[in-house]
Amino acid sequence: MLLISPEKFTVNDSMCEIKAHGTRDFPFQGYLNEPKDIRGEGWHWHREAEFLFVLEGNIHCGSNGERYVLQKGEGIFMNCGTLHMAGTNSGNCRGKSVSFVFLPQLISGEERGLLYQKYVKPVAEDLDFKGCILKPETGWQREVLECLKKVYAYCKEEKWSGELLVRNALSRAWLILAEQERPSAGIYAEKATGGKYEQRVKKILEYIEEHYGEYITIEDMARQANVSRTECFRCFQRITGQTPLEYLTFYRLGQAAYKLRNTDSSITEICISSGFSQPSYFGKKFRQYYGLSPLKYRKQCIIQGKKGNVKSE
Repeated sequence: MLLISPEKFTVNDSMCEIKAHGTRDFPFQGYLNEPKDIRGEGWHWHREAEFLFVLEGNIHCGSNGERYVLQKGEGIFMNCGTLHMAGTNSGNCRGKSVSFVFLPQLISGEERGLLYQKYVKPVAEDLDFKGCILKPETGWQREVLECLKKVYAYCKEEKWSGELLVRNALSRAWLILAEQERPSAGIYAEKATGGKYEQRVKKILEYIEEHYGEYITIEDMARQANVSRTECFRCFQRITGQTPLEYLTFYRLGQAAYKLRNTDSSITEICISSGFSQPSYFGKKFRQYYGLSPLKYRKQCIIQGKKGNVKSE
């Protein structure tokens, strides 16, 4: 299937995606992000490029150390390896969006070929180009958005020719991006220390992913990025908009929710394995974020038969 719900492919709720999207023969996958998906995607990165298009309402997105609210009809492009946050529903931002994640080689074929070297490499391997916001008010951006609408339609139709139609529309969108000269300001412009900060944050995120079930301090995180405690706070908040400890709690809650949906472990076992030492504190934070106690969350998932599709009280 070219278009699926994120829950159907996620092995765990990792914020740092290292898995392939699509298949080896067709490295593309479309993901439909519904308003009922409370958590959305936290800060993460992957080797594939990604387009996101807002279908309804508005959503939170972030890239290159900046955060945005995208409206219906707008979109964003995240380049390969860029740390980003896509399609998060929270507060008044409760929109519906679709993400298209793909290896650029889908467009060009092998890396030694003319198409990759001329059209794909200059964009995909440009470390200074993290991505860009796409708004219909700007001519070339409107063209890209029209291409994304076509990709979405092709994914839903599931025609015999679907893969080729998707590839052609993505190729057109990519060509439009490649033709643009980067403006002197905005998301195109790499900040003087942006790349350095991003690499530090990636190391911290990797550490959180591997050790979230253990006792973690700010000093532990700072050590992974080889920075001071103060610098750890500064660089992490600059990129994600959250403190390291806020994000750690966010990540642990996501892991706990996954375990509640997909395992028979007791609430206490899930509390401990997710990095919370006190069940009362775990229950309080879980309810603050998901609007339900862990037990009610699990019961609703069982009743509805759709993992994670629960509504707040």
